[in-house]
Parts: sequence; C-alpha cells; structure tokens
Amino acid sequence: MLRKCLRLFLGFSFMGIFVFSVFAQDSIKFIDKTKKGENEINGLITGDSVKGLTIKIQKEPTPKLIPAVDIINVSYSSTAITSIELKSALGKEVRANLPGTKEAERLKLYEESVKDITDLLPKVKSDARLSKYLNFRIAKVKADIAKIKPEVLPDAIKSLNNVRVDNPDSWMTLGSFKIEAELQELKGNFDAALKLYQGIGKLAGVPPDIKTDSDFLVLKLLMRTNRMAEAEAKLKEVEASILEGDPRRAQVLLVKTQANLLNDQLNAIEVDLNKVIDSTDESFTRGKAFNLLGEYYLKKNKEADAFWAFLIVDTLYSQDVDEHAKALYHLSILFDKVKNDPIRARQSKDKLLDPVYAKSDYQKKVDVEK
Repeated sequence: MLRKCLRLFLGFSFMGIFVFSVFAQDSIKFIDKTKKGENEINGLITGDSVKGLTIKIQKEPTPKLIPAVDIINVSYSSTAITSIELKSALGKEVRANLPGTKEAERLKLYEESVKDITDLLPKVKSDARLSKYLNFRIAKVKADIAKIKPEVLPDAIKSLNNVRVDNPDSWMTLGSFKIEAELQELKGNFDAALKLYQGIGKLAGVPPDIKTDSDFLVLKLLMRTNRMAEAEAKLKEVEASILEGDPRRAQVLLVKTQANLLNDQLNAIEVDLNKVIDSTDESFTRGKAFNLLGEYYLKKNKEADAFWAFLIVDTLYSQDVDEHAKALYHLSILFDKVKNDPIRARQSKDKLLDPVYAKSDYQKKVDVEK
C-alpha cells in the first residue's frame, strides 16, 4: 500500500513538472518581418539586451533573438502571481488601444490600467524581471495618457526616465528612449528630444541597424523643426550608411528635396517628390512630400495643383500635427482662391485653431491674419 501511494505521488509530481514545463513559459509577441505580420513564440527567455530578447524554444538547439524594435509585448512566467491576474491587469491597456475605442473610454481604461498594474507591484517584488517589465508598462500607459492630458507630461517623462535608469541594457531601454523623446517633442522641448534620439545610437552594443534608425529619428526631428543646416549635415552621415534598395532612401531624397526647395533650386523638385511618394507607404514621409509638392506648386504659381496636394495631406495624412497644420493653413486660403468656396476656407481655418495645433507656427500665423 505504501509503495502504491509512493508511486502515485511520484506520478503526480512528474505530471506537475510536465504541466509546468508545458504551460509555465515565457512568450514574446513581435513583428515577424519574414511573415510580414505579427507572431508569438513561447519558450524560456534566456537573454535581455538593447539588441533584444533571446528565447529558447523547446526542441530547437539555439536560442532565437527577437530584435528589440520588433517586440510588441512580453509575457513573463512567474510564481509570484497567476497568469490570470497578469492578463487582467494588462488587458485594459490592450482594450484601450483597440481602433474602435473612443477617447473618453480610452482614457478611462488607461487610468484603470495604471492602477491595476501598480497594485500588482508589491506582489511581484521578488520577481525582478516581471517587476521591471510592469514598471515599463506603467510608464508606457502614462505616456499614452499624457498624449490625451498634457498636464501629466512631467510624471510620464519621469517614469520613462526611471525605466531607462533601471534598465541600462535591456530591450525596454530603446522603447523608453523613443517614447520619452516623443513626449519631449509634445512638450515642445525639441533639444531634449534630440538628445534622446541621439542617445539611442550611443547605447553600448546597439546594433548597426538601430544606430541607423536613431540617425533617421534625429534627421526627421531636424526636418520637422526646420533646422535644415543640421539636417543636411546629418543627411550626409545617414546617406553613407543606407544601401541601394533600402526603403529609407526615400527619406534621404525627401530631405534633399526640401533643402533644394528652400534654396530655390527647383529643376528636379517635382520629379524627386513623386519618386518619394511612389516608393514609400510611410504616412509621415508621404504627408511631408505632398506638402512640399504643394509649396513647390505655389512657387511656380500653380495654385490649383497646390490645392490638391494640400487637400491630400488633410484627408489622408493628418497624423502628423505639424504637417497637417501646414496643409490646413494653405487650404484656408486656397479653398477660396481656387474653388471659390469661402465656407470651406473658413472651416479649414477654424480647424487649425483647435488646441491640438497650439504649438504650430501655422496656427499663430492664421491667428494673426484672422
């Protein structure tokens, strides 16, 4: 009888170990460039650096590296809390980010998410990697809140800064740099944002492709803030590192074209901008190109062509606040001049006076002209 009980106990113990090995796994959700979509893999995370996470997958001899820039979410297995508790706390952030969630509901879900994740921190204090990850998630959600409620920007920036300090060599480091830089831009502190973008490329062990991405972020910021002398100098550095066939060459051509437009070197502008538009799907690049095309047409006294270029930005590429403000400013004039539609011209002007464009020079310009 004793032997039978012992065998049963050992059997159950083995089953317990087996079940744990199957179900208590880490998982990484990421952008899979080979499949051109999202993917998720399970296993044991064995390494963490600015390059990304390495994960050992069952039956595969070599751990797989998931680049930091491709990581969407991570689920760390833990004995400190159940997976149900963790999914419940993180679920509200996921729901908030669904495309159909309205802003008021999104803000409510974000704020509840911060509270729920914060409530978990005392429980996971003994699990260093989960504790650090939850603090990163809190900082990310605070950043999302700050984009809706700018008054909480200082707290969100502080949280992201703390994540960077606590994780000097982690996949979370890159995300923290980039998100904090975006918030500094939102705050209007472009010098601070520039230092953060530059800081990405200076991280020890950062892969060459991320260094190039960092240079592009710097370049885009210099373009957005019209610091063209610095942008052209950075352009030479970036251009040398971009191979033929790389889609980022469209952005290189965009900077060159913007510089030529500012210097009234107009011969190749239209051809080059159409090359940019045809060679990329990126919203910022296409929006910028159409706006530059509109400005080129204005210089050539082709107001009807300029109108359509700015209208495309307003209808299709309004995601970038500065570029949208520029398009709205010109439409507030061209709707009347080209289409004899003063009502639509007034609507463009009224839209430009919305608080979201408060930091734009174009709002200040239209406000003075009002």
